Amino acid sequence: MTATRKAGRQMQVFKVVSRAKVPGERRLPYRVVGLPQGADLYALASAIVAAFNFDLDHAFGFFDGKNPYRSAVAYELFHDMQTARGAPTLGLPALPPPPDEAEVALMLLLETVDRHALMRETAGFLARRLDEELQPRVPERLQAAVSAQLRAFADGLLLDEEVEEAGTSLPPQIRAQLAQPGGLDAVLAQLQVVGPVLTGPGLPAPGQQTGREEHGVKGVPATVPFARQATWTFLFDYGDDWLFDVTYQGTQDAPPRVRLPRVLDALGTAPEQYPEWDE
Repeated sequence: MTATRKAGRQMQVFKVVSRAKVPGERRLPYRVVGLPQGADLYALASAIVAAFNFDLDHAFGFFDGKNPYRSAVAYELFHDMQTARGAPTLGLPALPPPPDEAEVALMLLLETVDRHALMRETAGFLARRLDEELQPRVPERLQAAVSAQLRAFADGLLLDEEVEEAGTSLPPQIRAQLAQPGGLDAVLAQLQVVGPVLTGPGLPAPGQQTGREEHGVKGVPATVPFARQATWTFLFDYGDDWLFDVTYQGTQDAPPRVRLPRVLDALGTAPEQYPEWDE
């Protein structure tokens, strides 16, 4: 009697090549990731992002063309978000309303001012006003000490300068553009603020017809798009546009006692998700 060998646990394997070339390296970085059988496109996206040491903090999609904004077929998180917006379905919470144009304009303009200098001026003004109001009621022997305490109190309201500077997020060229006459309108146009909704470059306004076939990513098996073609474009973070070429390489036995998803092979340094801008 011949013993039947028990089949091992299977995993789905994808090769992901970043289109962002890392300075000093000749080849584009890639990662080969293994996912459990039945994983959906959301799980594939999460595995890709983690494999390149990114944070899963932006929207994403899979597209059949090299240029995601001109693709004919798309599988996007936005599709799931639109389904969930305003009505909790499938356990998803209702999404908050998007920022309006005035809110976006204020956020942009706040990046152009020296907020620490303004805080210093505000602290000085506060110390003087408190001094004017309180000193008449302070005994003469304590006036100098109380004035010093008031200045220390006002200085304590200042944000730490290093933390404040670390929070600067706008590229210097955008900040310079905002300082020019009409610069705010130009930047808003680049961000495509359509009516009350902020969208990324090339993204349609809600309800606008795109003429392409659109699907979500949650609950869609990760292998479904690859039945159409071998390689798809993965776009992460609309605006920064991190682009990857994703190819399905089939199934194979998973390593024993290893949690999936898992990076099976890697080449090259991952690009930095949030590089520091040179002033």
